Amino acid sequence: MSDIFNSMISGQDTVRNSILKSARDLFAKFGYRKTTMEDIAMALRKGKSSLYYYFKNKEEIFQAVIELEADLLEHRLRDVVTSEYSPRQKFNDYVIVRMETLRELNNYQKAMRDETYGDYHFLDEIREKSEKAEQEMVRTMLEEGVSTGEFDIKNLKLAAVGIATALRGLELPLFRGVENFDDFRLQLDNILTILFYGILKR
Repeated sequence: MSDIFNSMISGQDTVRNSILKSARDLFAKFGYRKTTMEDIAMALRKGKSSLYYYFKNKEEIFQAVIELEADLLEHRLRDVVTSEYSPRQKFNDYVIVRMETLRELNNYQKAMRDETYGDYHFLDEIREKSEKAEQEMVRTMLEEGVSTGEFDIKNLKLAAVGIATALRGLELPLFRGVENFDDFRLQLDNILTILFYGILKR
């Protein structure tokens, strides 16, 4: 996942990139609140002045990290939606890629669901943008499935909203208590079976 993250910030200022990568790792390991600007500077082996040249404060670094992780998730999902696979296969891959990616995006995942981050208003904008993008991507796959006769859906808009909402609601119980990758994939398969039962044409 770090390779994908690195590719998202390639071509930008190398010092800024290093700040974001180090901060991302520290936030994921220790949490945003426990990580200090000094911690980030120490990880980079630089003075804090280097950080303040690029970012006003820790919150601004955190925002940049969350925005990058949100972009990374959307980028991977759009790759699925625009693939050449059948609508059913796309939908299957979408759910798997979504959940597997989220499982590794610790900062984004926590920020989107943890109410203690309520003071950070930029998260509301990121959340709204992500939710709209997901509804649009799900609707695209559903429309394609209906047009090919694979899916039977009466109201595409409501179905897209419902599925996107269901996927968000499944995140916490899915991640909680799953200790290894095989268990995680088994849970995903169960989720896909439930979702497909409602939309497949029979």
